[in-house]
Amino acid sequence: MRFLATIVGGAVLLFLVYLVVGLFADGYFGGDIVPDGAVPEAWAAPDSWSEWRDIVIVLIGFFWVVAGIVLVALLVALLMLVLALRRVVKDNAAPALDSLRASLDNIRGTTEFAGETVASPLIKAYSVYKGVRSGIGAITGLPGNILRRKDKDKKKGKRR
Repeated sequence: MRFLATIVGGAVLLFLVYLVVGLFADGYFGGDIVPDGAVPEAWAAPDSWSEWRDIVIVLIGFFWVVAGIVLVALLVALLMLVLALRRVVKDNAAPALDSLRASLDNIRGTTEFAGETVASPLIKAYSVYKGVRSGIGAITGLPGNILRRKDKDKKKGKRR
């Protein structure tokens, strides 16, 4: 395909160079692009700008057709790429996501187990320790608390 495109592109480039050289040769040197008698009359070079215009219109139409074919080919290739990508995601990504979901469930279960078996007993033990400590502090500090409360009440003018 690339070889064919190179050949067609080279032919078009040579034709355009031929036209430019012919324009300069005709304008400056007074010569014809194609000498008389070199080709049959039906194949003679255009004599007027209107004939050149018609040739250019035909060439532009040809290039539009080629561009349309290339566009359709690109759209088909893009569609095939999207379908292939969708198939790859369906075949490979979905199982990977399922595996990831299973791993996350496993991690969630592990953290719940650790919380129930390790953290919960530690929290209970610490709360019992704090409760006993607070209770002992309340009992041992009771006379001091009562005296401080009476001092505060005397300062405010209240009596209990």
